[in-house]
Amino acid sequence: MACASHAVIFLVFSNLAIAMGATPPPLAPYVGKCTSSCEEELNLSLYLHQVVSGAAHNQEVILSPGFANSFGVMAVNDWTMHATNDSTASIIARAKGMHIQATQTQANGYAWFLPFNMVFEDSSFRGSTLQVMGIVNDANGEWAIVGGTGKLSMARGTVKFTTVQSSPNIESYKKIDIHAFYTTQPT
Repeated sequence: MACASHAVIFLVFSNLAIAMGATPPPLAPYVGKCTSSCEEELNLSLYLHQVVSGAAHNQEVILSPGFANSFGVMAVNDWTMHATNDSTASIIARAKGMHIQATQTQANGYAWFLPFNMVFEDSSFRGSTLQVMGIVNDANGEWAIVGGTGKLSMARGTVKFTTVQSSPNIESYKKIDIHAFYTTQPT
């Protein structure tokens, strides 16, 4: 009798395993290509306005260890970005982050390391961000776009900058040319 019950149990579980194995799990929502255009390109020029001192300053030194070349000085920033180099123009985005003096030997005396989030405030990308990092050691240069969120998710690319106006220790304007690729979310 024990042998018959074992045989019945074996048959039941065998049939159950075959039935389960015959139907693949529903992976369609999780595997495969996007159902719409997956990648978009962004080409955008803005003006970054950095105000070092004065009533409208948009950065603040939070650490100043006193080393040569200002090595180790750290500041937080909330720089504004506009369509023109006019501080009264509408704010398109903000560069929220920090900058750190990261050289002891630079010939011109500075090499600022910048990690910041470019947070868009305009209607087309409102709330979306680009994560940017790089070095400022000259009036012109290039930063890396290493990520993005919102409508600019998974962004990658570059930001080329050119200083167009500068009053040392007061304020400056940098023209920034953003070239990025980002992934759109399927609808």
